[in-house]
Amino acid sequence: MTTPTRPPLSLAGSMRNILAWLAAAVASGLTVVIGFALLAVIEAEGGVEAEAEFLQALIPGSLFIGGYIAVLTALPTVILTWVRRWRGWYGLPVHLLMGALTGGAAIQIFGMPLSYGMEGVPMTAFFAATGLVGGGVYWWLSVRP
Repeated sequence: MTTPTRPPLSLAGSMRNILAWLAAAVASGLTVVIGFALLAVIEAEGGVEAEAEFLQALIPGSLFIGGYIAVLTALPTVILTWVRRWRGWYGLPVHLLMGALTGGAAIQIFGMPLSYGMEGVPMTAFFAATGLVGGGVYWWLSVRP
């Protein structure tokens, strides 16, 4: 088994990582909007009107929620990126795991759904899944060979 080579720190690489993180936050925001919209359509048994409202809110909602996600994940992302670089972890599974942990932990810190008992498990899992999407996007845009 070969040890992956650690890429040198550079301004260009740092900028690429920052842009990848912002894109990952928007992708996670898109996942949140789509997830909640699907839940609303299923519960309301909506028709064409519900689908039209969903499509109108897709881009602005994704950007808005993506902005929140970027703010809430800024510090954990920096810390996890340094840990990942220090340990030499550059693969997709590590990025997916770190994204899921960040998403699940962020909702616990800022929303505390598990304080309501087992009813909070689906919400925590949902935000862990959005973090999973963000981790995949971050890997795809910043690290992949």
